[in-house]
Amino acid sequence: MNHQIHWFPIGMAIFLAVLSFWLNHLTADPAHIDHGGFAHEPDTIVENFNALTYSEEGKPWHRLSAAKLTHYMDDDTTTLDSPRFRLLVSSQTPTEVSADRGHVSSDGENVHFLGNVQLTRHIAGTAPLSLQTEYLWIIPSAGIMRTDQRVTLQQGKANVTAQAMLINNKSKQFTLSGGVKGHYE
Repeated sequence: MNHQIHWFPIGMAIFLAVLSFWLNHLTADPAHIDHGGFAHEPDTIVENFNALTYSEEGKPWHRLSAAKLTHYMDDDTTTLDSPRFRLLVSSQTPTEVSADRGHVSSDGENVHFLGNVQLTRHIAGTAPLSLQTEYLWIIPSAGIMRTDQRVTLQQGKANVTAQAMLINNKSKQFTLSGGVKGHYE
């Protein structure tokens, strides 16, 4: 019996196996996999954004505007530069909010104002009430404004500081908590 080994086919098989291993290594999945199929890059940018929301009765309810709105499709987030919010319901005290930046939830139900937040409530017959904080969370549909950051309220010569605040426009509830201190003239 003559057993002769054919080295060329064996060598070619080894070469193809090494080449397959090397190519598989080069095309391996990256460390971060974007399961949404999109990179975290803006899909929409709007300069001088301005949106007006109406009540169920068809009356202006609130206005949200910003110097710039940026939407990201991968996580459905929306960021705002220099956002402004104004409550327009005539039966409620006119309220305006401004901040350095903002974030809107994907369902549009939550608006977060961040950095140098200023809130002003215009109260008929008295000086406006102003509020300063670094963070304010607004849920327009529920009429809720809240913060867990230090807040300073001023009205005329009176001022109050606290570590947290909750405003519920529907129940007319205004709560300050955590080291509340005030000065009233």
